[in-house]
Amino acid sequence: MKSLLVEDIGVPDRKRIIFLGDSITNSGTYIAYMNMYFFQNMPDKKIDLINLGVNSETASGLSEPDHPFPRPCVFDRIDRALKLSKPEWVVACYGMNDGIYYPFSEQRFKAYKQGVSGVIKKINEAGAKAIILTPPPFDGAAMQNKKLLSAYAEKFSFREPFEDYDSVLRKYGQWILTDLHGVADKVIDIHTPLCRFITRERKSNPDYISGDGIHPSIQGHWIIANTLLTEMFNINPNQLPEQVVTPEDSPAFKYVLERHRVLSSAWKEYIGHTNPNKDNALPMDEAILKAAELENQIYSAFNNSRLVD
Repeated sequence: MKSLLVEDIGVPDRKRIIFLGDSITNSGTYIAYMNMYFFQNMPDKKIDLINLGVNSETASGLSEPDHPFPRPCVFDRIDRALKLSKPEWVVACYGMNDGIYYPFSEQRFKAYKQGVSGVIKKINEAGAKAIILTPPPFDGAAMQNKKLLSAYAEKFSFREPFEDYDSVLRKYGQWILTDLHGVADKVIDIHTPLCRFITRERKSNPDYISGDGIHPSIQGHWIIANTLLTEMFNINPNQLPEQVVTPEDSPAFKYVLERHRVLSSAWKEYIGHTNPNKDNALPMDEAILKAAELENQIYSAFNNSRLVD
């Protein structure tokens, strides 16, 4: 049985953390929110968050027949990612693509379990701690422009998913929370808080749209960030911001998000991946210089905000 992360007592002075996952991680908004918290509240801490999410990626190695290209698999790049980024912690979030939008099957579930277990093994062999997230929810009610299919359909895809695909993700998440407790260094449930938020919003507004059904809205990313800050760093929920920050209402967050995406694209393409769609990324040395410039702008924006207040 593995112990909790040694830093569960608080926020360490330094830590290098990478994030592996699919397009939900690749978008990076929840990671940028975490960055924002540390920049604003703990500027003396060196918490280095590196986003290595890749669109369409899986841990299972599966791909639905109608996907435009074979889905990338994390095992195509994980050795190189761990070697080059040298993380101390690795946060991994897979599942949304791993059931390939089909009804539940034991065969696909087995591939998912083998994949996630293999990710943990690779991370630990590299000397890092593995933090595994449950998949976020699939919200069929938010899929306005896509056709939901019954379990009797012949085939499914992200464009035409199984109508109750979230039942598959719940099974995957429950396995993480039960069977991986004590196997991974930490497991974190993001599915439940996101579902609670969607349910609460729909009580007051039945037409509430939570993203596109697969990818959470900006509010969803905010909830993921707050959950991870609490679970990974033992930050009291009362210390977290109550309002969602957007680039439009926060100049500082605009720079945080830009810095995050500059570094994420550079790291992702430097390491390499099998998704045929590549980012227009800066070389790593140029990205690091650009990130330093943006960091100065972040702190300037904070200082200007304090002067106004």
